[in-house]
Amino acid sequence: MSCEDSSRKRVILAPAPSNPRLSSTVLNVECAENEDVEWIWTETSEGRFVSGYRVVPSVCEKES
Repeated sequence: MSCEDSSRKRVILAPAPSNPRLSSTVLNVECAENEDVEWIWTETSEGRFVSGYRVVPSVCEKES
């Protein structure tokens, strides 16, 4: 699949919180095949959890 292909979608699950008593505000993100997700974390005294995200272009490796 080429880096420019954006016709297919995929679902990326958010990482689990560091403490099971905490809950993330984001569970998953749907993005195109040529996109990735950058997770935004919130840190508390009880641990850390995903509180947001950014959809960013994928970094493609050159084929040799």
